[in-house]
Amino acid sequence: MNYPLNFDKRFVLCLVMGLLISGSVANSAEEEPKSASDTVPKSTKISGVFESIHAHEISASTEQLESFEISRIVAHGTSVRKGQNLVWFETEEIDKKIKNAEIDLRLAKLALEDEEFAHKQFLETQTLDRQAAERARTYAQQDYDNYVQVDREREILAAEFNLKMSRYSLEGVMEELAQLEQMYKEDDLTEASEEIVLKRAKQDVESTEYRLKSAEIASNRTVNQTVPRSEAQNEEKLAKSELAFDKAIRDLNSSQLRREIELNRKRDNFEEQEKKLDQLKEERKKVVLASPIDGIVFHGQLMRGAIGEKPSELKPASKVTARQVVVTVVDPSKLHIRVDLDEKFLSSVRVGGKCNVTMPAFAEFETTGVVKSVSSLPYAGTKYDCVVTLSKKKGQPAILPTMTCGLEFVEEETPESDTADKKEPKDDDSKEEN
Repeated sequence: MNYPLNFDKRFVLCLVMGLLISGSVANSAEEEPKSASDTVPKSTKISGVFESIHAHEISASTEQLESFEISRIVAHGTSVRKGQNLVWFETEEIDKKIKNAEIDLRLAKLALEDEEFAHKQFLETQTLDRQAAERARTYAQQDYDNYVQVDREREILAAEFNLKMSRYSLEGVMEELAQLEQMYKEDDLTEASEEIVLKRAKQDVESTEYRLKSAEIASNRTVNQTVPRSEAQNEEKLAKSELAFDKAIRDLNSSQLRREIELNRKRDNFEEQEKKLDQLKEERKKVVLASPIDGIVFHGQLMRGAIGEKPSELKPASKVTARQVVVTVVDPSKLHIRVDLDEKFLSSVRVGGKCNVTMPAFAEFETTGVVKSVSSLPYAGTKYDCVVTLSKKKGQPAILPTMTCGLEFVEEETPESDTADKKEPKDDDSKEEN
């Protein structure tokens, strides 16, 4: 069928108008406001523990006594007053240690007195030894000075004098022999007597000549050998005396220092024994532990305000260490909430944030809390410490430490401004200025 050209144009125009209308309807449907269910605020739910602000961990805290045996202990959960006794320990072992410490102190005192007496005698002996060393050095110096200043010269003079006297003796006997020979030629003595006298005179000359030769040798040895040797020996003796003196003084000083160290060690030992006994007597007073405040007694140690999963086994005859927390006394009148905050909740729980507080123990209980602090670093793994203060209300139930609670933090979403999408872009001049 053939249609006129105007009909085809009208058909195409109607088709285009229909498409435009359908697109406008679709866009209007997309811009419809969100339903109420899409604006429900998000909430974060975590758990916490009611913790006393004033809690005191009670232990023996002794230095000398390492362990104790419980004689009596107040029941778990007992309400106590300040100064009331909480734990009683057995005293037999403590008294035995005190007795042994007293014996050790007496022995240490005797050892110290003996050392003091020995040290006094040692100092007196040292004084005598020091004087003897000084005398030996002085005598050696005197011997050396005497030899150098007097004896060496006298020794040389004596050798020369002996030689001179030997020469004089030889001259004398030779003169006598010459006179005898002259005299015998002139007198009337018998030939036999003459021969005897001359023989004896000749023997004296020979003997004197021999002694002169010996004197010459002795004098030569004295000057060239004996005197230098004696001088060297005296110098060596003086040097050795100086070395002996230095060694004696050093030995005396070292011995005195060692004895003083030993004496000080015994003094320190005595002071330690004395201090130990005083500490034991002072720690003996801790056989009974009292409460420092009014409060409630919990056996053992609370961990971040919570009681352990297993019940305490502390009872009479139980053994505890000196540093072990035996009981914890808490003040129930002042509480806050201790929270183990997981890392994933750090963005939702901030200082100053508010939360709703509920308790499993009291279904009707509900109040509000404010975040007081959040640690900047985890205390274990991915757990952060968090403290929430509690708003008090009249008529609320009696909340006790270690009770658990639930915290709900509500995060309300702020709707985006309608004009957010209508911001005009900055012109080119403003971009250039930036």
